[in-house]
Amino acid sequence: MSLKIFHTSDIHLGMKFSGYPASVQEKLREARIEVLNTITEKANSADCDLLVVAGDLFNHNKVKAEIVLKAINIFDHFKGKALLFLPGNHDYDLGQDNVWRIFENNRTKRMILLNEFKPYDLEDYGLDVTIYPSPCDSKHSEDNNLDWIKKEQINNSTEYAIGIAHGALQGLSPDLKDKYFQMTATELLQLNMDIWLLGHSHLQYPADDKPDNKKIFNSGTPEPDGMDCDHEGYAWEITIKDEKDIVAEKIMTGKFRFYEYEQKIRDRQDFLNLPEKILKEQAENQIVRLKLTGGVAEEIYQQRQEIYDKLKYELGYLNVNDDDLYIKLSMEDIADKFTPGSFPHHFLEKLADDEKSLHLAYELIKEVQNEA
Repeated sequence: MSLKIFHTSDIHLGMKFSGYPASVQEKLREARIEVLNTITEKANSADCDLLVVAGDLFNHNKVKAEIVLKAINIFDHFKGKALLFLPGNHDYDLGQDNVWRIFENNRTKRMILLNEFKPYDLEDYGLDVTIYPSPCDSKHSEDNNLDWIKKEQINNSTEYAIGIAHGALQGLSPDLKDKYFQMTATELLQLNMDIWLLGHSHLQYPADDKPDNKKIFNSGTPEPDGMDCDHEGYAWEITIKDEKDIVAEKIMTGKFRFYEYEQKIRDRQDFLNLPEKILKEQAENQIVRLKLTGGVAEEIYQQRQEIYDKLKYELGYLNVNDDDLYIKLSMEDIADKFTPGSFPHHFLEKLADDEKSLHLAYELIKEVQNEA
């Protein structure tokens, strides 16, 4: 038989997004709930047998019960045979009272928590599959949790042996201090699995949209969550065929997009071009950090807030850093604004070769004059 899997991870329900205004925080938190509907609907549309969450469904293991119950209710709409949930390094399970106890007390029979170092036989779910999980049991670890699998006699009597792990895949997810259960591709491939489904890095692996006959997959996050996550949000739809050939397709799932731009401003037209450069389709779902540099005429500099306000109206959120944008003054400007021979004129004249210092000095003099 062939087996169809919908593979996701790193959803991080319960993220607070504390660096944003309250209204934006709420939208970003809600998007993480909404993506569960997207995942379930896309898995159903593809007639998947399994839906796998390879760690960090929750942002921490003390997430509010109402969030856990919402997740269970949404996932219960999956029409396939079983749903598999692996604790990651954010929502690791040590057995005490935490999100997974709420989950266990309210899950449906098809929802399987992979929180033990043991094989999980899915025969009772109508699948000739054995799962070999490597859940996290702490936030950080220099060692991965693959050792028990290395000692295990892999069950070759089942059709498929599937490994599911959460941790840094060497070469994909930076782990310079060996803190995140690091694994290597060679190490994984030596473990006689038909396929490995990983979580932890918020980037997808392999990078191809439709890779063939790969055995290691990292799903990436389905809903982008920060400026270091500049993709659309995605998951994997994977089919293991009768002869164990593997085909996969990247599935877009996200709502919000995060962008960083740096733009040098030289004149009014550069300001006017900003909307064309920044605003994309569904601009209301764009979270943008904009850094502006350069020197412009004072009239343009004083009108910059109007441009910012127009962009903020269109975008989901805009943060502008214009600390390196300055008023560009010529000697004629200085002579026009200050009496030749006066202290301001003489002071600014000395700074004429340093445009940014000249701008700061000019702003300081204006501030003093306004207070006088």
